[in-house]
Amino acid sequence: MTAAVFRPALASDLDGLLPVIRQFHADEHIDWNEARLRWALAALLSDASHGRLVLIERAGATAGYLMIGFCFSLEFGGRHGLLDELYVLPQHRGGGLGKRALAEAEAICRREGLACLRLEVGNDNAHARALYGRSGYAAHPRQLMTKWLPANTGD
Repeated sequence: MTAAVFRPALASDLDGLLPVIRQFHADEHIDWNEARLRWALAALLSDASHGRLVLIERAGATAGYLMIGFCFSLEFGGRHGLLDELYVLPQHRGGGLGKRALAEAEAICRREGLACLRLEVGNDNAHARALYGRSGYAAHPRQLMTKWLPANTGD
């Protein structure tokens, strides 16, 4: 298989990346709100303190992407990373690209001086759960909960 390249996403990449993100959201049963997503992507790309959006390419074509948000937590000793999304297109799976993407995410966090990278994974995604477990990630006995708040997020 052709070697993969990991590179920071640019604003000019977004039109080509949106269908890939949409596929991830469909696969993971995440509500699709393109206006909110475009707002968040613009904010992310305009301020590096928010995190990183990285394209995964093979032979000049998009093979997937990953997005790390930078967070702050007393429990985790201050700033830490949240691997919010990691997606490899189906035709690029099976060659270790997910494992390499995870290593790339960890390297980004180390360069940022972060000691911790957290991630979320669907309960029904056994393949991803196994990959994360083999890579040293452990489930916590607490569960994330969400409440949407009215805000200026493109809605």
